[in-house]
Amino acid sequence: MNYYLFLPISAFIVNSLLIAYVFARRFRSAVIGDFLRFTVCLDLWLISYVLHWSFLPAEWMTLVFKLTCFTWIPSGLLYLEVVYKFLNREPKTFLYVFRFLVLLSILVTTSTDWVLKGTRLYYWGYELEPNWLFLPLSAVVVGIPSYYGLMLIIRERFRTDNERMRRQMNLWIVGSVIAISLSIYTELLNLDEHGRFLSPPLTPVSISVLAIFIFLAITRYGFLNISLERIAVELFRDIHDGIILAKKGGELFFANRSAVQLLQFSASAGGKFEPERFFLNYREELDAQPREFQLLGRQNAAFVELTQSTIRITEEESGTLFLLREVTEKKIAQEKIHQLYSQIVNDLEIARVTQSSIITQKFPEKDSYRIHSFFQPIEKVGGDMLRVMEHPSGRVDILFADVSGHGIASAMVGGMLSITFQIISQKLMSPRESLSEIHEILSKVVLHHHISAVYASYFPDEKRLDFSYAGHHPILVLRNGGATLLEGEGRIILAVRELFLNDYSFRVQSGDRIVFYSDGLFEVKNNQGEILGYENFLDWIKETSEKPTLSILESARKKSIEFGEGRHNDDLAMLALEIVR
Repeated sequence: MNYYLFLPISAFIVNSLLIAYVFARRFRSAVIGDFLRFTVCLDLWLISYVLHWSFLPAEWMTLVFKLTCFTWIPSGLLYLEVVYKFLNREPKTFLYVFRFLVLLSILVTTSTDWVLKGTRLYYWGYELEPNWLFLPLSAVVVGIPSYYGLMLIIRERFRTDNERMRRQMNLWIVGSVIAISLSIYTELLNLDEHGRFLSPPLTPVSISVLAIFIFLAITRYGFLNISLERIAVELFRDIHDGIILAKKGGELFFANRSAVQLLQFSASAGGKFEPERFFLNYREELDAQPREFQLLGRQNAAFVELTQSTIRITEEESGTLFLLREVTEKKIAQEKIHQLYSQIVNDLEIARVTQSSIITQKFPEKDSYRIHSFFQPIEKVGGDMLRVMEHPSGRVDILFADVSGHGIASAMVGGMLSITFQIISQKLMSPRESLSEIHEILSKVVLHHHISAVYASYFPDEKRLDFSYAGHHPILVLRNGGATLLEGEGRIILAVRELFLNDYSFRVQSGDRIVFYSDGLFEVKNNQGEILGYENFLDWIKETSEKPTLSILESARKKSIEFGEGRHNDDLAMLALEIVR
């Protein structure tokens, strides 16, 4: 019986228990993933020692040593990979070079005799007989990454202010120094003048030592998982919005890719982040409300929405979180709307002409569908809005909306809504997304109005109507002499900060009439103060559902005016999408 097998077998058991313990804790971290790959590689290396020392047939051993080279050649690289992930370092040329060298070394070792030319039998088992390339390959591919990774950890240990982090890294450093030094000495330097080993290599012992130290670090300090700052880095790295974490005093701790690209600065660790260098007229606010700033040092105007708040970066240290969101396009759109708003205020006639031009009155003539409408404001201008946009793809976008109030102010909001719809419609988003975008743009410039709306997108080739409601009355579908309401939910635009919107879809058929209508048609009052009412209006529409589309629209307008005895107290608007085939 070969008692020396006790060394690799016991080391394999200890290291496997460590792997099982870490895996059982179910840490969800990229650092833990790299650490487990490293320890699994060490386990495979220990298994190779069991094979080497098991006194297998001599003619097998050279092939066994070549085939098991993949267990020890990547060990230094995998150790360095763990260090890079733990320190939140981006892979650079240095790491890519060693990845290539590891693959090349495995290929050279398995396919040539340059690294090992045979095996030698010792009293504890077989060991490889090195050739001229073995020592330089081991020193470069295994030794350099190991010691470089250890150097990075030592440097980080003296730079961090977190006492608990220092303690866990102390255990990591001590275990690594013992393991790496013991392994390199007994594998590369423990040789006589003829290149024979003087004693059994102690790599299995060194792996056990490293496993024990890391186990102590995990059980005492949650090794590789305690650092809240590392978790924050992993959470924020790929977020689309810019994220910057600065320690007390402005020391930059972390900036994700979006922030670096947005501010066009170098996010070197340990540097200073000074907001006044990037944001025009910046001053630190006590609250955490988002504010818009123009970026400094740009040829073209660029704007961001900045939110900042205090955040705990580590268990013992607080800092500031800067959340950046690019709003250049929205800002430009808002400026355009502001300009239009100012022009409309100056002259009522311009408002009337503007409203006439922004409300769609001429519709595309198509064989598959037709669109009819009417609009009658309570005054020269009104707050109802109907716009139709036809796209080259054939898609037709319809916005049917009602701005709160009457007169000039509502008309101006309707003008801004019309232009915003024209901008948003070009993006070909879903109805729900389009309403949300309209809300985001107008919420900064419209302060005293709200808008109920329905946004619909008709796809003639698919005979599909997608729609979303923002507090508006349901669309009415006239089919085969009957009438059906397309029910749905959605909060009014500009009434609340957070919207609740949904997308809905409906399959149309030839002969369907899709009817949009404003509340002015059924909220009309007569001289006695009686209201026509929503239910009465729907019942009347159902009774006339077999009439031609134009006749239904004209009859609805006349009925509201007649019930109001020649007067109406709100804008009247109606639009019908008639499916021909």
